[in-house]
Amino acid sequence: MEVFANGKNIPTYSFGNLFTQGERFADTIDIIIDRFYNDTDMNEYSFLMTGLTEDGWEVNQVIGERRATVDKVRIKWKVSGDFTVNSGKLQLELRAYYMKDGEAHIVVKYNMPAVYVNPSTNGKNGSLPETFEQTVGNITYATEEGLRAIQEKIDSFNIDDVSRRLDNMEADTAVYLARPEVIAVTQKEYDSSEHKKNSLYVIIKEK
Repeated sequence: MEVFANGKNIPTYSFGNLFTQGERFADTIDIIIDRFYNDTDMNEYSFLMTGLTEDGWEVNQVIGERRATVDKVRIKWKVSGDFTVNSGKLQLELRAYYMKDGEAHIVVKYNMPAVYVNPSTNGKNGSLPETFEQTVGNITYATEEGLRAIQEKIDSFNIDDVSRRLDNMEADTAVYLARPEVIAVTQKEYDSSEHKKNSLYVIIKEK
């Protein structure tokens, strides 16, 4: 799903009722913002999605995946399960920030109308994990996704095709090695030298 920011305002009507309590990374929302805001290149900063639940719990998720073009930045938000722990109203805010001396410095806050998390069957609201635990959970998920992508590449590796290529190389090498050595000599050199086996001598005229 794609949403396009209008300046510092990001519309949420297209996913206002998309989330359901208990989901974990079920939805991915591409947020496209202007690359430059007041001559500032937003692609130079990191992005954080912050949520505030109806019960007053704060949720944070660093968004690491993005792609920039000449005039836009596409931020890929894979919605963490922390945002859907509790049902009800969820206020969102996208923040651009940079780190300095171990502290986060916010550059721009993007306004987003509140969305709604639908209750699940037998759903019950409770306490959310601390921010540190949320970060650890997001890192764990990103690591799992990276390992899964590597495994998929390994699984798609065709060992039979590689074996066929090696067999062809071996056959070509055998043919090359089986070819006789061609030696150009004069008649005088041919008569006076010891002849090699499996070699082809070509008699040339003396200069």
